[in-house]
Amino acid sequence: MPELSMDTISAYLKQATDPANSTYVRGHAYEDVMAHIFAAVPGCDVQRNSLNRFASEEVDISVMNFRDIDGLRAFPEIFLVECKNWREPVDSQTVSTFATKIRHRGCSLGVLVAANGVTGDPYQQTAAYQAAANALVEKTRILLLTTSDLQKLRSGKDVVALLHRRLLDVHAAGTFTLC
Repeated sequence: MPELSMDTISAYLKQATDPANSTYVRGHAYEDVMAHIFAAVPGCDVQRNSLNRFASEEVDISVMNFRDIDGLRAFPEIFLVECKNWREPVDSQTVSTFATKIRHRGCSLGVLVAANGVTGDPYQQTAAYQAAANALVEKTRILLLTTSDLQKLRSGKDVVALLHRRLLDVHAAGTFTLC
């Protein structure tokens, strides 16, 4: 298991935000940072850019979670990660589409990494927050991370603590949170 490297995270995030890079390069760099982060979590193995057999849905990152004692013990064995390196907040339709993708893959949990957050009000559960709440009713949990969250990570333990907190929050609040 590789160690979490702040230099690597910073380099990928710099590449992901550099306007001189193409949209493809920026998006791929955002996926690279998440693959690096999950690879640093004990007991996690990542697979990138998987298409379903109909070539109609792509999963940015699939994570196999072996529930290591120091890892994501409260997480399911397999979960999906969707990376959205958008200038604008991610909208409700995109959240709903991700929830569908999670269910189509037989999973119960996904992590949405939205560079600039999501639309709506978390307290009123509007827009994207409502889409996440609707998914939870259908037993599909979506956790939300932002670039700001990624910049604060210093170790695999930080990743585990953040994700476990967001998992608890999604059930306590009834939608994803940024607390």
